Amino acid sequence: MNVLPQMHPVTSAVTTHTLPLRPNCRLASPYHYRRHGIYYLRLRVTGSVNRSVSVSLKTTDRRWAMQTSGHLTSSIQAFHMDRPDASWYDLREHLLALVSSTVVTADDGHPLRHWGGLYRNVRFTPSPVFATHGEALNAATEPVIAPMTFDVLSQLYMADRGGEQKPTTLKETTLCHKVISEHLDGLDLRSHSRADLVEFRERLSKGRMPSTVNKLIVKLSAVFAWAVENGHLTRTYDKKLKLTKGLESTRKAFSQAQMTRLMGYANKLPELSWKRWLLTLGAITGARLNEISQLTTSDILTLESGIVAIHINENGEGKSIKNKQSERMVPLIDGAYGFNLATFLRYVESCKVNNPGVLAQIGYRGGGEWANQQAIPKALGSDHKVGLTYHSMRHSLAALMQVKGVPVLHAQALLGHASGTITFDTYGAGVPVDVIEKMLKAVFTQANLE
Repeated sequence: MNVLPQMHPVTSAVTTHTLPLRPNCRLASPYHYRRHGIYYLRLRVTGSVNRSVSVSLKTTDRRWAMQTSGHLTSSIQAFHMDRPDASWYDLREHLLALVSSTVVTADDGHPLRHWGGLYRNVRFTPSPVFATHGEALNAATEPVIAPMTFDVLSQLYMADRGGEQKPTTLKETTLCHKVISEHLDGLDLRSHSRADLVEFRERLSKGRMPSTVNKLIVKLSAVFAWAVENGHLTRTYDKKLKLTKGLESTRKAFSQAQMTRLMGYANKLPELSWKRWLLTLGAITGARLNEISQLTTSDILTLESGIVAIHINENGEGKSIKNKQSERMVPLIDGAYGFNLATFLRYVESCKVNNPGVLAQIGYRGGGEWANQQAIPKALGSDHKVGLTYHSMRHSLAALMQVKGVPVLHAQALLGHASGTITFDTYGAGVPVDVIEKMLKAVFTQANLE
């Protein structure tokens, strides 16, 4: 909700007569909090838990809330110092009277309320205040455009793009936006500078890992790019804002020698053991652990072209994928790291007979614990290092494709990532499966020959 004419009361100057050592009522420091996005001010008697009052500042904008609170508390201070014998009831009623007469919202009488919702962000500044409190204030004068804070942009962005995100991603984005908004501290982004964003990054960096800071900056840049595209901002200064030092990930990529040893270990496991195929599919597809763990027999498809592929999707009870780009067809390349396609298809057929529909014999959590704590350390032996996990196979395939010169769009389509740059930096729709199959064949053939 936007703050409109903030017609703050005028405070009288502090009197110069001698003040008593103790007033009749002592007030504690003001306390601010938010409820449903709206800022509130709470005043209470020092040492008391029941003599308190909370008033709405009627705004979601932190900067304006603090400014409004400052005017209110200044008025209370002046009133109290003029009347040191005032009771808690007197102080409370004075505060409530100030709020009811000076703090208004768009619904309480915005001068342009009849013009429509487009003008709800237009704010008016009050005329110069009078010399004594209690007198009526002048009408609002020259209009001032409300600041375009990140809070405002976030709400607009989520209203437009929030529906495209999975519930887990939506929750993460919401939390990230909250952190960003707090650290930008009401900055008007229409007039922000590079220095403002550098200071913002420094505030974010206190107590956070560089990778976490960069993740928040990526979220900021996504909103900025959207805001420029939609005319909310004309220019932003977030380019090359991400940190470049201290970004060593705790999750590493396997070397090709390590991948060969890992697949050698997997190929020696029983043909009818899901553990064998859990490792194998992760190695030759680069799919996420959750994507592999929720595959069903109906997700193993033989296309008209003869290509055998896994269909990563969320069709079925309990299945979930990270985002829309995560749904994809990933071809299975016979011979990749020694993978035997015919043997795998026999396993699929046995699952159709013995346990219809189910492909995985152990779930996501159990499969991850086995792979990370037992299989990978055992397969690599003394070559095992901290940070090598199931997810490292995804990084390895991304690195292998980058080395072999695979186009970013093809890597994006294979890994199911929405951003082509993130595909290679961290670890596409519209690319035909047969193109991906030919690309993977060439990549694995070259890898096998090295």
